[in-house]
Amino acid sequence: MSVTASRPIIERIAVTLFERLRLLTAGASDFIKVREVIRPTRIEDFRPQHLQIVLKQSDVEDVPELSFPGNPPAKAKRQRFDVHCHLLPSEKDPTPIDEYATVFEAEVIKAVTEGDADYWHTFGGLAIDAQVGPKEPIAADGGVDGFTLPVFVTYRTSEQDPYTAR
Repeated sequence: MSVTASRPIIERIAVTLFERLRLLTAGASDFIKVREVIRPTRIEDFRPQHLQIVLKQSDVEDVPELSFPGNPPAKAKRQRFDVHCHLLPSEKDPTPIDEYATVFEAEVIKAVTEGDADYWHTFGGLAIDAQVGPKEPIAADGGVDGFTLPVFVTYRTSEQDPYTAR
């Protein structure tokens, strides 16, 4: 499926976020080159790899204080996107895992906030606000396998038309 203006607002925001993260695979960073950025399919048939980003939509919640009454009313929602950043360097790599994590986090934040510095959080007028949350470690088998960086995007649509930003 191609993404056009005929997609729901939240999907258009997700694609914009995905495209911003993909800049890291194209050498936009002087410090790291991300292997790939993926949005998983239903089966999640990917295998975690070093310097891989997996973008997933997580919890969504209503934000009544930002909704508008009217006919039709506008509904505000806050969508959590989980930016899973996998760190699986070779066991022979002498680089401290914390160094990988801090650089990777900084580069992901730069990519997410790409664009007009004053308006990155609006995703081209589709969102009201966006915030990058605190890093959450991903640990397995007693080691560090990376981290999740949550991105919270608040947007508003017509109650009867999730394709129209309000």
